[in-house]
Amino acid sequence: MLARLIKSDSLRSAVAFAGGGVGFAAGNILLAKILSPASFGVVTLALALNQFGLTFGPFGLEVVANRHRPRVDRRLALLALSAATITALGVAVIAGAYYHLSAAIVALILAMVIGSATNRVCVAVFQGEGRFRAAMSLSQVHNYVLLVVAILAAVLVIHNDIFVVSVVAAAYVLSSGLGWWWARRTVNSGREPINAVLALREGAAALGIGVAVQLLSQFERLAIPKIGSLSMLGTYAVLAAVAGSPFRMLQAGTSFSLLPRLRSVTSAAAARSVILREGAAAACVCAVSVIVVIVAAPWIFRNLLSGKYIIGWDLIWASIAVGMLKVWEGFSTTAVTACGSAKSLVAISVLAWVCLVIAAAGMAYGSRYGLVGILYGVGLAWVLLASGGTFLAVRSFKTRFAGSP
Repeated sequence: MLARLIKSDSLRSAVAFAGGGVGFAAGNILLAKILSPASFGVVTLALALNQFGLTFGPFGLEVVANRHRPRVDRRLALLALSAATITALGVAVIAGAYYHLSAAIVALILAMVIGSATNRVCVAVFQGEGRFRAAMSLSQVHNYVLLVVAILAAVLVIHNDIFVVSVVAAAYVLSSGLGWWWARRTVNSGREPINAVLALREGAAALGIGVAVQLLSQFERLAIPKIGSLSMLGTYAVLAAVAGSPFRMLQAGTSFSLLPRLRSVTSAAAARSVILREGAAAACVCAVSVIVVIVAAPWIFRNLLSGKYIIGWDLIWASIAVGMLKVWEGFSTTAVTACGSAKSLVAISVLAWVCLVIAAAGMAYGSRYGLVGILYGVGLAWVLLASGGTFLAVRSFKTRFAGSP
């Protein structure tokens, strides 16, 4: 059993994503230490807006690229770039008009979203080809860049948000350009040009769930500046980096490997084997993550950050609970995406948007109890999405493998 778990693709992906998560968490901790809470809040908000942009920006092309393996050519590149640019303009307007960020930060967010959205499509191209190392390298580079820029800011004594956001934006743009050049040279054998009608139809179905889940994932970061303050957002960002990032990385790693594996199997027995192996691996890593957070988080808050951010056990336990729910949701939603029909994708998408409404209501009510109330309020939405996703996953599984042993 142990040997099978070690060979698990989800476990390997989770370990690889964990490396990026360590870089992301360390970068956040260092930035939280050297920047003022307000400046750190600006960096956190810029990254949160980018997460929304990189989800909406591909317009579902990342799912189409993973499921259908289209040729990497001018047509695919123009589709990806057009969708990314339109999205980036919208995010920039939100950043300036709604959050009142400076013009320099808004311009950097525009470039960051274009780079990250096109990079995500490129990641999916490698992922669909089964080249996980290349895909993970492109998808995780920004986590390591955040650590590098934090070190540079500390060494060079550049304690401002514009410097941090500019380096991260440049990293996204450069990694996207390199990735597309690499993909065009190495993965086009036997591929056909993308069908634009199929891409728009299937991409739109996949987009709904992707955007809704990403909005739910970033809900606290996007809402806290309006119902609280940038300083409160800074506190949440530190909590999420230390106590939430292990679960975020596990959620991403599981989804990363499970989708292409489930798409490739042709029998119910093989699919059950994949699900059981990957599920057991995810559960084991999740249990280890809980222990690590319980042991390490209080020490980090107390010693590395010198009590700059007041984070007690109530917030740590809330972060652990919501983190475990996210892992469950990621597993079930990925199973629906891999095995489900277009109708199943629409169903999980509708459910996700309903959960966003529940999250808003839960946050509005929970905010009277402070940050911990906000976490549990949004957590209610994760419970519903994970439960509904599991139901749809089971139904999609039975439908796809009907008649198969």
